[in-house]
Amino acid sequence: MSTATANKLKIKDIITVVLLALINVVIFFASSVLYATPITIILMPVFFALLEGIVYFIIGMKVKKPGVILIYSIVRAIMGGYLPYIILFMLSGVIAELLLWKMGYGNAKALTISYVINQVLAAFGSTIIPYAIAAKAMANQMVTDGRQDTILTASVKATNLFAE
Repeated sequence: MSTATANKLKIKDIITVVLLALINVVIFFASSVLYATPITIILMPVFFALLEGIVYFIIGMKVKKPGVILIYSIVRAIMGGYLPYIILFMLSGVIAELLLWKMGYGNAKALTISYVINQVLAAFGSTIIPYAIAAKAMANQMVTDGRQDTILTASVKATNLFAE
């Protein structure tokens, strides 16, 4: 078998990558219970980054072919459902593919660097942009759709719980 044929993605590879990406989504939804308290909200990104990293490295080490991290990134981006997150997650996939192309598919150093870039861009797309840059627009949206009163009530209840 020639090298060109060995490096082409097969249906089995694509299915493996998509299933592992979906497993990450399930892990995220299952672990979202950590958003229940203010302290665990801080820990959630660290916890999820560690779990997601395992799946990311399994994909990168098991399917050492061009395009797998990009496919993973596209699936995860689409599942994110928020435009800045989608754009930045896909960008992280392109950057990862360039790194892997340059340093070698299955290269642990390239996977590590690309995963750090992936997490930084995901943080910008999912947290920093909506909360820091678009905070005023989000606050206005909460007022218009009625979430403001619910959030204030929950904040008062939480404050009372911790005050006792």
